[in-house]
Formats: sequence, structure tokens, C-alpha cells
Amino acid sequence: MTDASFILDREQELGLAIATRLHQLRRDHDLTLDGVAKLTGLSKGTVVALEQGKANPSIGILCRLAAAFSLSVSDLINNAPRGEADKRIERTATKTLWTSPTGSSAQLQASMSGSTMFELWSWALAPGDEFHADAHSPDTRELVTVTAGALTVVVGSESITLQEGESAHLITDQSHSYIGTADAWTCFTMAVLERGGQRLAFISSDGPTALESAALADQ
Repeated sequence: MTDASFILDREQELGLAIATRLHQLRRDHDLTLDGVAKLTGLSKGTVVALEQGKANPSIGILCRLAAAFSLSVSDLINNAPRGEADKRIERTATKTLWTSPTGSSAQLQASMSGSTMFELWSWALAPGDEFHADAHSPDTRELVTVTAGALTVVVGSESITLQEGESAHLITDQSHSYIGTADAWTCFTMAVLERGGQRLAFISSDGPTALESAALADQ
């Protein structure tokens, strides 16, 4: 199997898993397609395509879905229940959620669910490789530290280049990119803090109408 076909197979597998999971979450929370769109900030067309397994769920989309439903990205993908509230130590499994034909990758190392979602990532970009991300939920924060090479980060119209050992604080609620140096591998770690799940608290006996109104108020 070629690298391209392997990546395509992974994307299709992830797309089908998210389609099943999204349908289940929408049913469990008695949400319409419009309700999910307003809750997540995604377009209705994107939500429909995701539930039909016809869309490629990018990292940004996975984060928006997870935060909206008070889940970690790991829980969203695995359809797994949250750990027990009083469990002091819980082993996590690393998951590769993005790869490129040149060997770049993004790995989710650990994550926590809740109204505030917290994640730890490790990234490796092949020489000259780039990753372009859609906007996350409002006020999403990222902490990035470069462990090898050099990394250029672009958020909206602003950019910064970080050398090995340097770090930056980002607000990634708009489109953003990570660009590796052209002559060497770039490695960096990332911590992500994203909010959004508290909107589900507005669900009442009125069903999706009450939730949709609350979501609109947050827009």
C-alpha cells in the first residue's frame, strides 16, 4: 500500500467513525442538524456531510465537536465513556490524527473531557512541510514549544518564527498554520485549552429550541 492510499484509508475510517458518533450524540441530546451547527459553529452543510461520512474530519472539526459535547477528542473518536470522577491516575493511549505523504504527523498524547477540554499533542513536520488549520472554538488557547528545528506559526494576519527551545502562546479561534523549516525536521509540543461544552447545560424539556437559543446567544 502506498503512503497516499494509507492516508486515504485512515481518513475514510475516521470519517465513518465520526459519522456514527455524531449521529449518536445528536440523538442522545435530542438535537436537530441546525442545533449541532449552532452548537459547534460549523455550517449545517458540514454537519450533514460529517453525519453521512462524506466529509474529512480535520483536527479543527474534531476539536469543535469534542468541545461542544464536553468530550475529549479521544473520547469522541473511541465512543468511550469518561473515566471515573475519583480516579486519580488513568493511562492514556497516543493517537495519530494527521499524517502527510512526506511523513509529517500530529499525535494526540493525552486529553481530558469536560466543559473545558485540555489536550497534549506532539507534532513532527518534514522539511518544508506545512499544516493549515481552521478556526477552533472562540477563545481557544494553545501553548507551543519547539523541541527541534524551527517553526513558523501564522494566526490570521500575524506570524512568528520560533527556534528550538522557544515557546509561544496562541489564540487560535481563527484560521492558523504551522510551517516547518525547509532544511530539517521540525518537532514541537502543543497544549490546547478549548471551551464550549457548557452550552449543553441549557438543554431543557423544550428540547433543541432552548439549546439552539443558548448557542445563538454565544455566537
